[in-house]
Amino acid sequence: MSGARGLSTPQWQELYQRLEKPLYNFAWRYVWSTPEAEDVVHDAFLQIWERRARILPETADRYLWVAVLNLSRKRRRWARTKQFLQIEASPFELAATDSVESEVAQGEEARRLHVEIERLPEALRSVLLLAEFGEMSYEEISQLLSIPPGTVASRRHLAVKQLRARTGSIR
Repeated sequence: MSGARGLSTPQWQELYQRLEKPLYNFAWRYVWSTPEAEDVVHDAFLQIWERRARILPETADRYLWVAVLNLSRKRRRWARTKQFLQIEASPFELAATDSVESEVAQGEEARRLHVEIERLPEALRSVLLLAEFGEMSYEEISQLLSIPPGTVASRRHLAVKQLRARTGSIR
């Protein structure tokens, strides 16, 4: 099924081994939920698997990062819609337990930081999370978001400055 130019199974497996953790790290800090972040990363890897015959190995990393970013944004919008409409969580959502990440998120400082990251404009939040938790360079973020590297740097700087002013806890 995979073409000569497409992504091979071993290449897909290598992508998974190399990027699963950084993608999960990024997604978790975007959606603030272990099950949601796991679903986002899983869905992104499924997308690339389904399209592997058309995806070039040299563009697969970018494709995955964009997929995780877009899926995370979609999950956040849905969560806000549910909250706005006051839709109750299903029993399965209520029963889902987060592991270490959940315990860490329960701390007062983590909660404050979470609230303040949520308050950032989307453009600043995306750059900050990709830079801090996506393990990406400014150049990689620049290519991913199709903005100049200087814009990446200034958005990250502004995001950190705003968080520092509000929480005093960001380096």
